[in-house]
This record gives sequence, C-alpha cells and structure tokens, in this order.
Amino acid sequence: MTSHAQKPAWRLGDYFDLSVIGLTHGLSDGFSNMLVPVLALIVIDLDLSPFEVGVLLSTFSLGQMIFQYPLSILADNTGARKRILLMGMGLSAASFIAMVWVSRFLPMCALAFLAGAGNSVYHPCGTALTANRFERDRAFAISWHSLGGNLGTSILPLAQAAVAAVAGWRMAVGACAAPAIALLPMVNARFQDGKHQEEAETEKNSNLKVITIIWRVVENKNTVWLAATYTLRGMCTKGMIGFLPLLATSKLGMSTAQIGVAVSLHFGFGMLAKPLMGILYDRWGARAALFWPLTLLGVFVLALPFMGWQTGFYVLSALTGVVGFVSPIILTAAADFSEKDILASSVGFIYTCHGLSFLAPLLGGWLAEQVNLDASYFCFAIMSWLAVSASVQLRGKKTETSKPGEAT
Repeated sequence: MTSHAQKPAWRLGDYFDLSVIGLTHGLSDGFSNMLVPVLALIVIDLDLSPFEVGVLLSTFSLGQMIFQYPLSILADNTGARKRILLMGMGLSAASFIAMVWVSRFLPMCALAFLAGAGNSVYHPCGTALTANRFERDRAFAISWHSLGGNLGTSILPLAQAAVAAVAGWRMAVGACAAPAIALLPMVNARFQDGKHQEEAETEKNSNLKVITIIWRVVENKNTVWLAATYTLRGMCTKGMIGFLPLLATSKLGMSTAQIGVAVSLHFGFGMLAKPLMGILYDRWGARAALFWPLTLLGVFVLALPFMGWQTGFYVLSALTGVVGFVSPIILTAAADFSEKDILASSVGFIYTCHGLSFLAPLLGGWLAEQVNLDASYFCFAIMSWLAVSASVQLRGKKTETSKPGEAT
C-alpha cells in the first residue's frame, strides 16, 4: 500500500480546482438559506403570518427533495454530472435573481420551488465530481469542499444585510445569486464530464438500470442510516435557523443587521469546524464522530429561546454552528460505504431524504401559532437527539476505529 509520504505532491491546479468546486458548494449552500437573513424584511413587505413563513421556507426544500434523487440517478446513468450541475445551479440562480421583480407571496413560493429544484443537483453531482477528482486524498478534499459550503453561508448573510440596508431585500437576494455567473463557467472549464474510469469499465459488463441503482443504494444499511441521521439533523437546523430571525426580533428586538451577524456566526463557526469534522471521522469513525456533535446541538438549540442576553444569543448561534455541520462525516462515510459507480445516487438518496427537512419550518410555524416559538425550538432539539439514535446504528468500515481503506 502506498504510504502518504510517497504520494505525489498537490499541484497549483489541484488547489485551484478544489477552490472552484468549494466556492460553488458555498454558493449552493448559501442558496439553501438565501431568504433567511432578510426574512424579517420579507415578512413586513408581504405581510406574512408565521405559517406562511414556514410555507415559503419549506417550498425551497420541497423542490430540492422532489428532484434530488431522480437527477442523481440520471447523473449516474448518463455520466453527465457536470452538465446536470451547471444547468441546475443556473436555474437556481436565475430564480433568485427573478425575485427582484416579485412582490406577491405565491409567485415568491413558485420561484423558491424552482430555486430548490435547481439547487438539488449540487450535492450529488458536486460531491461525486470532488470524490473522483481528488480520489487520492478524498477525506481532505471533501472536508475542504464542505468548508467551502460554510464559507458561502457565512459570507452571504453579511453581504445580504449590507445590500438590504441600502437597496432592500430584493436586491440583496439578486446580488448574492449573481456570483453563479462567474463560478459556473469555471466549473465547466476545470472539471471533466463523463464517468470515472472504473465506472466506465463496470458499465461495459452491465448497463446500470434505474431499478438496479435504487436497489443497490437502499440495500446498503449504512447509507440508509446516514440518510436518517442527516435528515433528522436537517430538520433540527432547518427549523432552528429558519425561525432565528423571528426569535431574535420577538425575544431581543434585534435588527436585520444584528440578525445577519447571528446567522453569519452560525455558518462561520460551522465553516471553521468543518476540517475538525474530517479529523474526527479519521480518528473515531462515523458513529462516534456523529454522537457528540449532534447531542450538543440539541442542547444548544433548546437553550436559544431562553437566552435573554444578546451576546449570549450570538454565542449560542456560533455554538450551534460548531457542532451542527456534520456533512464532512456524512459525505466521507457515504464515499467509503458506497460503491463508486453509484456514489452520486447514494449521495442523492441521502440528500433527498434530507430534503424532508422542509417539514421542519411547517411544523415550527404551526407550533409557533398554536403554542409559541419556545415549543418550536423544543421540537427542533428533539430532532437532533433522534439523529443521535440513528447514527449509533452505523456498522462496518470506519464506523469504529478501523484504518482508512480497511475492508468491511
């Protein structure tokens, strides 16, 4: 087995490619929470109820959930991962930019749905492109690729707050979708479309059919448990961050700029924690690496509605970011547990299930109207602890302390 010291050194082009795909990941993850930093302004402008807020936030996630798995299977079947990524991200960016001219609730929901549908392609296709491009140092590359996601989600809220202060929430959304115009052509230039060499050899012997791909994905119990873990964690964080603006205004009277700081702290500290998650995975394996962050996430989320001190609110927002962004563990485990020729479909399955997190804002909005926001955050905390229960079911390669590459 080749030792790490014998591996060829990374070239400048390798770092550039990782930066390009990482920044594209940042844009995609930023799209997932694009409306949150300016949500208070949207509520005032469109006169939305708490339940309508939940509907608007959930519509984006619904679009992601519906299209994620079919498009990931299409990507594996055709090998057109890059083309699918470019078309989907282009649609998502165009939908957000179109919101500049929308002033009614239902058209906003329609555009949010299209934005979610387009954004659904990134994680299956982007993760597969990254895993195949950087196969030699996969854990390192995926961890830094994941860090790029948080880079986008930490910077965009601050950028939106700054633009919204001078030009309103519509221009803030449009301006933060515009970087796709520069990033997508670079992805097109730097990454190769078509299947990985080993996948092409596999296809010579057996033409992958849709039903075969689906069966091979779901019969892998570790993939199913990873999906369950990430879905429940997503319901916790989607609800928590989605209603953070309402919680901040109702409990502490915070302004849009202050809310932007709280959201950026959440994603910024999540960005800093991403490499740590990769280290935890390499040291402990998926099961142990997921247990403590998800346990603490529930504790911090539960504490948010009881925090009456603005600085303490900022601290809790940051701490939820430190422990909440477990995607490097989820994605690296998926790459280790899955067969290479169905990796996009495996990741697509995980993120399709994760798309069920669209239910969290609906549930949170209903609880807020029926009881109060405290009840919503209690529900979100329970979701994180249920994710812990799912993660301990993981078995096999790298779920304990096995060495990288060790057989199941």
